[in-house]
Amino acid sequence: GNRGKSREWKTSCETEKRVIELYSGKYAGFNFAHFLEKLNEDEGIAIGYRPLYRILSSAGFASPKKHRAKRERAKHPSRPRKECFGELLQIDVSIHNWFGPEHPKATLHGAIDDATGMVMGLYFDKEETLRGYYEMARQILTKYGIPAAFYGDNRTIFEYRKLSEKGKTIDRDVHIQFKRMCQTLGIELITTSVSQAKGRIERLWETLQSRLISELRLRGITTIDGANRYLPEFMADHNRRFALVPDMEKSLFAEPPAPREIDFYLSTQYQRVSDNGSAISLFGKRLQLVDDWGGVALIPAKTVVDVYVTLSGKIVAVHGEKLWNTVQVEKRQEARSAKKKVGRPIWKPGPNHPWKRM
Repeated sequence: GNRGKSREWKTSCETEKRVIELYSGKYAGFNFAHFLEKLNEDEGIAIGYRPLYRILSSAGFASPKKHRAKRERAKHPSRPRKECFGELLQIDVSIHNWFGPEHPKATLHGAIDDATGMVMGLYFDKEETLRGYYEMARQILTKYGIPAAFYGDNRTIFEYRKLSEKGKTIDRDVHIQFKRMCQTLGIELITTSVSQAKGRIERLWETLQSRLISELRLRGITTIDGANRYLPEFMADHNRRFALVPDMEKSLFAEPPAPREIDFYLSTQYQRVSDNGSAISLFGKRLQLVDDWGGVALIPAKTVVDVYVTLSGKIVAVHGEKLWNTVQVEKRQEARSAKKKVGRPIWKPGPNHPWKRM
């Protein structure tokens, strides 16, 4: 009795045309699941995944993220999740064409909670840098607190291998700054050379290289600064969709430090020797240590002073178990060498001297 009649739940021709039009233009390159979310939430088109797949497949489209055939036996069996929120945070970077093939590659620094799969921090930079990891850590410390452990790879930014005497440079301590920060805050830093051991964040990069690139292109974002401003919104949406709800009663995050303390912890440490004028030199500048009221610290000559450049660019120093601010002062002029006394000029006989005639 229903021969020749269309089903009541069949997608209308107008809807199918609209779906194909959107996927051909505005949402080109989106994977099908991501595109489905946009249709339901942003375009007001109520449709399921199966009819969407049928419509796009019939129109000749293939999802950029096809399902791979399952292997009979996994070579690297999955490691069980940690039980507590903040017990272990996997950290890594992904170098990719995040803004499209016509733009230079950028580096995304990221952290994910092992227990919940929640993205804890993301930050773009041109390369893998200490600042990128510090900005990522700042997001974690500010919003959640101090985690129990970080799990990274054997990069020199986490594990410093001593160079030979010929290979040493003036900034050789930069490579262990992240480890020093972890030790100061009581965070265990675990490293490994096996990428499969950090499978959770490796899978995160696969997801972000599909979803984040599409979202950046949809918004016309092509710069690192613009992407960093958008990342908090992206992380909130990503965690709402994919992360497990954390059990705060089992959280191992310690109480977050004050903002001023966070800025100090996320710093680069240098050691400098004071001169005869109670000052030190850093980056070609001569600095004096002062307290909050402008009082100058009197430092004996040739005293080793720990100097810290904070994440905000402020330069502070520790001397006598006290934290000091720094102010730039004029460089000392070298003492001018005393002028040599003019001695008796060498006498030379004139042209008419008797000696010249002989």
